[in-house]
Amino acid sequence: VGGDYYDLIPLSATKLFVAVGDVSGKGLSASLYMTKLQTMIQISTKVSTSPKEILIEINKQLYESIERSWFITMTLALFDTVESIKTEGIGLGLEKGEVFDRTLEEVVLKTKSNQIFAFFSDGITEAMNEKDEMFGEDKLTEILKGKSNNRSTDVMNKVWSEVKLFRGATQPNDDMTMVMVKVS
Repeated sequence: VGGDYYDLIPLSATKLFVAVGDVSGKGLSASLYMTKLQTMIQISTKVSTSPKEILIEINKQLYESIERSWFITMTLALFDTVESIKTEGIGLGLEKGEVFDRTLEEVVLKTKSNQIFAFFSDGITEAMNEKDEMFGEDKLTEILKGKSNNRSTDVMNKVWSEVKLFRGATQPNDDMTMVMVKVS
């Protein structure tokens, strides 16, 4: 059982939500919170197309029911003729909404053909090797650079093989989730 979650939620032939989340804890409780979040995301994306509005509402609901020592980090993006990404803010369920609502940021970017977007949980960048070194965002960025002409499956496989090679015999210390979206 894990605490990572990803989802691809098509709204139409041209609109797609991408969700990636990570519960702060482990085990059955983390899995149950993630299942709850998945249900909330599935319902909310049918009602609203604003990632910011959806996350504000889910934060309010989670804050009332989540244990105080738990929280969920979440990225929610909507792909249309533009793509929206939450780039700032605090974890879902940490506080009632004043700080969450104020720090949440929604950015709109124009997409271009062959662009690749990588959504990932911290299990990827914080993967540890036998020397207790982290894989890191710089290494991930280097793998992704210059891959716009590659298939998203090939890029994903390259990331997984590099993380596995980096870890060596070290077992994963966290769930690892990644979603790649390639603009056609």
